[in-house]
Amino acid sequence: MGCLADHAVVLASLPRIAGAYAGPHAVDPRLNESVMVTVNSVNQCPYCEGLHGQLARMAGVEAPEQLMRAGSEVECRALVDDPAISFARVFAERDGRGEAVERAFGDLVAAVGEGRAASVRALCWFLLWGSLGGNTVNAFLARLRGRAKPGSSALFELVFFLYYGPLFLVIALMNAGLRAAPRVPGWVSAGIGLTLTVVAGLWMVLPGVLGLVLRPRPRVLPAC
Repeated sequence: MGCLADHAVVLASLPRIAGAYAGPHAVDPRLNESVMVTVNSVNQCPYCEGLHGQLARMAGVEAPEQLMRAGSEVECRALVDDPAISFARVFAERDGRGEAVERAFGDLVAAVGEGRAASVRALCWFLLWGSLGGNTVNAFLARLRGRAKPGSSALFELVFFLYYGPLFLVIALMNAGLRAAPRVPGWVSAGIGLTLTVVAGLWMVLPGVLGLVLRPRPRVLPAC
């Protein structure tokens, strides 16, 4: 039930996520992808690593692989010196919740303004959902190979895999194709991001609406 509540949070954030790619509070494509990679430096989802690692390269981010492997906020800032990166790392380390995240968000608002800060936070939620979702899909695949994660729920992993497996298959295929893609203009990078937001958003509608209707207690997104 907590997973449904978390989907409701991300579903409500979709307009802000889209606004991070286009509109008055859009984030520069290089910083946009750097934020995504920074969040995944904590969660280490291979689907997100492949997708946003390549999109970061295409957007012109230098050394996205090093950013993906960074072990701390200090290491992340050494690679991309922007307050959004500090917030993204704190957000990821604490699953988007808690006093430290709120303090970091306040610092980000002071540095870049409320609208741009809200766009960065929405991007962080989007990547957190994707990374934990990808890891849940892989947890189910590991279970099939006899390497189940201790304390995990076989039923939850099965349901999650059946629902989101096709989406992550598309992402895996996209990752393979992007390896040959060249660097692209910012508007192309933003267009790809908007397309991903729409596609993922369509998958998110059903569990998100159920979360809004049932209003279960929130939990780390998604519960895996």
